[in-house]
Amino acid sequence: MLKISKFVTGPLGTNVYFLIDTDTHKCVIIDPADNADHIINIIDNELRAEPLLILLTHAHFDHMTAAKEVAQHYGIGIRVNALDEGHMQDPEKNLSRMFYKPVSFLPSEYDTFKDGDVLKLLDRDIKVLGTPGHTPGSSCFYIEDGLSYIPNGASEPKICPVLMAGDTLFQGSFGRTDFPGGSEEELFKSIKEKLLTLPAQTSVFPGHGPQTSIAIEKRYNPAAF
Repeated sequence: MLKISKFVTGPLGTNVYFLIDTDTHKCVIIDPADNADHIINIIDNELRAEPLLILLTHAHFDHMTAAKEVAQHYGIGIRVNALDEGHMQDPEKNLSRMFYKPVSFLPSEYDTFKDGDVLKLLDRDIKVLGTPGHTPGSSCFYIEDGLSYIPNGASEPKICPVLMAGDTLFQGSFGRTDFPGGSEEELFKSIKEKLLTLPAQTSVFPGHGPQTSIAIEKRYNPAAF
């Protein structure tokens, strides 16, 4: 069974997610935003999990500042959409120079994926949905129908598809498009064509703020209209 655990950190209150296989205790880390020591402590002492990989929904500083340190600590890789490589390498594009402290990665420090790739992790298929708009390489990770998972703080499992949405789709809102590489037209197209067409019961875990669902966002999100 899959367990989804969330930790909020960083100057912009980013949701760091841990996808944990409760049978093997292996996990995937999504968007290690900041406070690497705290993330490592959570993994080792609270989750007691073995990390396999770091996935980035996009290459803004508030989703990846701790990625390098966490990856080096566990000897694991970092993967990001190839269309965000420029943001990975440039503190201006990833906004770290403007808002925080300069953060950048060498090409040798990460690997890439592309829209449509299927990542075989935790004995599951995690599909990459390229959703440009917030950044050129913004991506969501979709785990197909029939998944049984335990939400944070819950005791009973829930069976439904899961979408790790990054900064593309929020509860009642959507990601900003006024940063380098952003496009409101592309963002709305991504949301309407890639996300709101998913099954209504899909649970959505955004990069900031509370969990939602595709059914709720189809009804209330301004990007749906």
